[in-house]
Amino acid sequence: MVGHDLEGVTVLDAFGGSGLLGLEAWSRGATVTVVERHPKAVATIRRNAEGLGAELTVVRANVLTWAADSCFDVVLADPPYAMARDEVLRALEPHVADRLVLEGDTSGAAASVSGLVMLRERCYGGTRLWLYGREETG
Repeated sequence: MVGHDLEGVTVLDAFGGSGLLGLEAWSRGATVTVVERHPKAVATIRRNAEGLGAELTVVRANVLTWAADSCFDVVLADPPYAMARDEVLRALEPHVADRLVLEGDTSGAAASVSGLVMLRERCYGGTRLWLYGREETG
């Protein structure tokens, strides 16, 4: 949903897990920051990146309360499906310079937050992806 060539694009993998989304973005040329709160997952992300020779910035923090002033061209968010989508969007909105991709299950409706508009929605089996972009200000 964000394209194959990410050369020069900054990406935030907001719920790192294994680091798969961040590593995929890195393989397409992006500069990637991965945020994950669980120490074992952080160690796994670092091992996976090292094994691939990937240069990622890995931050151990809860992305919902992460106080970094950083803004990213693309934010990739694959939170636990039980997490409230609107809460995720509110927490991540300050970090979005251009696009946010939110993954969830197919139940429920898309969430909304001031500053972002939903551009596209896709379903893949039991997974739904929402692509958000910055609201145009006039």
